[in-house]
Amino acid sequence: MNKHKIIFLLSLLISISCKSQDFEKVILNSSDTSDLYINDGESTELYYLKLIPKGKIKGAIVLLPSGGETTQDLLKQISIPKFAFDKGIATIIPSINWGTEERKVEIKTLNRIFREVAEKHNISKEKFVIGGLSNGGMISLVYAQLSVKERNETYVKPIGVFGLDVPLDKAHFYEYCEREIKRNFSDLGVGEAKWIMNNYNEIYGGSPEEFSEKYIEASIYSNGAENGGNAKYLKNIPIRMYTDLDVNWLMNERRRDLYDWNGTDIVAMINDLKLMGNKDANVIITMGKGIKLDGTKHPHSWTIMDNKDCFNWIEKLMKNN
Repeated sequence: MNKHKIIFLLSLLISISCKSQDFEKVILNSSDTSDLYINDGESTELYYLKLIPKGKIKGAIVLLPSGGETTQDLLKQISIPKFAFDKGIATIIPSINWGTEERKVEIKTLNRIFREVAEKHNISKEKFVIGGLSNGGMISLVYAQLSVKERNETYVKPIGVFGLDVPLDKAHFYEYCEREIKRNFSDLGVGEAKWIMNNYNEIYGGSPEEFSEKYIEASIYSNGAENGGNAKYLKNIPIRMYTDLDVNWLMNERRRDLYDWNGTDIVAMINDLKLMGNKDANVIITMGKGIKLDGTKHPHSWTIMDNKDCFNWIEKLMKNN
């Protein structure tokens, strides 16, 4: 059986397993002026999906899509909602897959969603775990950091946060873009790199060499900065990071090397958090497990996360808090 059929069957099994528990779609508004949700045609509608078990709710898991990924495609790739439903834990999926650089609009939108769900379903504010892939992971980590740095800016303080293949250090990301453009191997990669560099130059005034403090302030983690820059705000929050080391894909598909691998900063940040005393900071590294929904190999994928293992970690956090 080829990999395309395997992916299709896995997606089908997940869809069937969740069919008896229907997500409810809740409309927030019809004016997405900040492009929080893209790839939805002409729609400007913002919403969230919620899966609420019967009886007393033990907590809530928030899942955020990657950049440009629809909520429907996200649901085809994960089984955490089923595990959560069976154990009396709610699942929330906001329609946020793009957004802003400052993340203020995203934070405000998440606060509204969390408040609505918590108040309507009597869910404790002390029982939220948030996570996502790539852009979704970035938003999750920024929210968690802000809940410590500026407590009055967030509705909840997550008891745990997780991220899959998340770019953490914007200075390093800028340097990767320079290398990607110089390599000029992948049209997709070069186009993205040029867009990112132009965006950063406009927002931060120039390169990290010229405006290092601005990049540290804007990054989730800054390698070499004292306490990892903003990473220090995660030192008391349980955290799990996932990354896939697929060297063959990096070299053969993009002509990249380990300096271009998101896992480099992910491992460094988790190590720094351990040095700061975080006893529940972990990184899970897979090898060649990344597969997109269409069956193509790609390390930037939901498949690098073991859903059951991640849920077991989340459930433990719910019980201990």
